[in-house]
Order: sequence, then C-alpha cells, then structure tokens
Amino acid sequence: GERGGMLAAATVEHASHCVLRLAARLTHREGAVESTVRLLGRLPAGFTDAAGDVPGPSAAADGRGGRRGEGGLPVLSPKAAAALGAEMAAMLLAGGGAGLATRGTWLGLVRFAAAVSASADERGARAGSEALSSLCSHTAHACPLHESLPELWPLLLLHARACRTPAHCERAVGLMADVHARLREETAGGGGEAPSEEWRADWLLVLRGFCSLCLDTRLPCRDAPLLALQRAVLAGDPPALPPAVWAEAFEQAVFPLLTELLRQWVAATDAAEQERLMLRGVTLLSKAFLHHLSGLLSLRSFHLLWLRALELLEQFLRAPQSELLAEAVPETLKNMLLVMGASGAFESRARVGDTPQTLAQLTAAVVETMCPQLSGSPDLAGLWHEAQPAAAPAVAAA
Repeated sequence: GERGGMLAAATVEHASHCVLRLAARLTHREGAVESTVRLLGRLPAGFTDAAGDVPGPSAAADGRGGRRGEGGLPVLSPKAAAALGAEMAAMLLAGGGAGLATRGTWLGLVRFAAAVSASADERGARAGSEALSSLCSHTAHACPLHESLPELWPLLLLHARACRTPAHCERAVGLMADVHARLREETAGGGGEAPSEEWRADWLLVLRGFCSLCLDTRLPCRDAPLLALQRAVLAGDPPALPPAVWAEAFEQAVFPLLTELLRQWVAATDAAEQERLMLRGVTLLSKAFLHHLSGLLSLRSFHLLWLRALELLEQFLRAPQSELLAEAVPETLKNMLLVMGASGAFESRARVGDTPQTLAQLTAAVVETMCPQLSGSPDLAGLWHEAQPAAAPAVAAA
C-alpha cells in the first residue's frame, strides 16, 4: 500500500546515500568508484516527491499527470535530493574525477545527478546542478566529449526541462552552453582545419536541442535557450565551417524554430510573451543570415535559402493582431536588403536556378508583394535596377 511505497522509497534513498559515501571514500583506489557507482544503476527508479509528479514534456500541461520521472530518471524527495547532491559533489571533489574511468560510470553519475537536479526543493536542485556541472567538467577522464555527446545531450535536455524556476533554468542552459563551448574546443581542430563530419553532426544536434527548449512552453525561462542558440549561431565556430553546413543549420534549426514560433502564436495563452519571443526569433534570423552572408552567397542554392527567409518574414509580418511585428519586420527586412546590397549580392546579371530572373529581380517581386512601401523606398530603389539578366547572344545573320 501507500505506507509500503513510502518505506521502499526511503530504503532506496538510504541505499543511495550509502553508495555515494562509499564511492567518496574509495576514490583513491583504482576501479572502486566504478564498482560502487554501478550499484546506483541497480536501484529502482521512482522515488516519490511531495507533489507526486515532475513537470516535463510528457506530463499534462497543468502538471497534474503523476508519473515516475523524465526518461526513467528517479524522482527524489526534496530532502533526499539536497543530501544526495551534496554527497555527489563531495565525492567528485575528493576524487578530482580520477575515479570516473569509464563512460558507463560517468554516464551513470550524470543520470543520477540529473535526477537530483529535478527536485522541487531549490537547495536540492542547486546541489544536483552543481554535481552535474562538475561531472561535465570531468568528462575527459571517461571519454572525449564528442563521443559521449549523443548520450549526454538528451540528459542535459531533461535536466533543463525539469527546471521549476527561471534561475534554475538559466543555470541548466548555461551548463549546456559550456558543454557546447568545450565541444568546439575539443573537436573543431586548429590551424584552419575544417571540422570533422562527426563534429558537424554533434554541432547540429546542439542547435536542435536549444531550439527544442525555445519551443517548450512549460520552460520557466525560454529566453535562456534562445540566447544560447543565438550565441552558438553567431559565434562562427569554427571559422572553417563550410557554407553548406551553415545552410544546413538554417534548414534544420533556424527555419523550423521560426515556423513553430509562428504556429504557437495562434494558440498562445500569453500573447505578450509569445510575441516577444517571435520578435527575438526574427532578430536571430536577420543577424545569423547577415553574419554568414559572404559564405552563403557562394552556394548555388543561395536563392532558395534567401527566398525561404523572405517567406518566413512575410508570415511574421502577417501574424494576426501583432502590431509589434508589423512595425519590426519591415525595418528588419530593409536592413537586410541594404546590407546585402552593400555586399554585392544583387549585382550579378546571372539568372538564378531555373528562373529567367536575377536575384535582384526575384527579390524585388517578393518585396513588392510582401511590403509595397519598401519597394518604392528611396534607400532601396537602386537595388532593383542594378542587375538585368544578361542578354542572349545574337544569332549571326545568314
């Protein structure tokens, strides 16, 4: 019954204390930490907190869908979480990470720290976050970060989604940003070398992860992942990243993010918050596109990327009942056109793709429909007449 469940949970929590204390005392012995921490994996998941549930992606929006935890993570009582988090931190500090010799040991502790950080108690959550941060800084003892990222990143996403306060959320996203920065340092290569295909896949995984958090309406601070995404995209990391990969970043992360933000606007319960996020999304698109413009212009498919960006801007401009976007999008578009014009983007007389038009003519046609007041703007008038299609070669008279 209920009493039996409470006793079982107390027993598991006590066992966890014992395992962590043992690991802390044996950090100096080779293989001891691995052996003791392995016991954590054998403890049953499903501790019960005071509320009986943990909010997250699979729970009901109102937080009443009682369940066991994110992705099989144990749900800890506030008291146990605070104590276990402190003990994990003490163990890591005592051993300096030396005992985390294998990926299995390290990931086992990461999973447990993520569970601790999901506590409803702020002290417990902070202790778990600190232990998780310490573990992430010790990943090199177990394996290179890029090798563990496919397993680590989902745990960090679960950790962020379990946050209950803006401060906790900012710490969680900050940890993810730190992991991304260390991934860049570890695998981007030096001396102008292009990054490996493995690094590119990991990098896109990180961007998509930040986007998923931006779209999670239950997150207490959606600004944090949006800022982290912007920094990741604008960092230009590494400089040798090929333009085709940046195009893929737009197609896999930036464009889908804006599409979903627009979809959420229709059913938004907090219109002011959603509108503000949409504006930040437009700013992200503009800054990222212009930041990587010189490389993107070298792509044969640049016009498709540009037309997709224009399509999204038009959709945001026409978002129902949004005066903020109606004012901001034309200014954003005008700035993008001016910068592209100064960069020579509209100077080519070549026809683009299968169309009979130049990029300037295609752009002019879209802008005329989308935002007529800009088409006749004196600042932009010169852009539409700089490039006419190259004339077909004359056929010699017989």
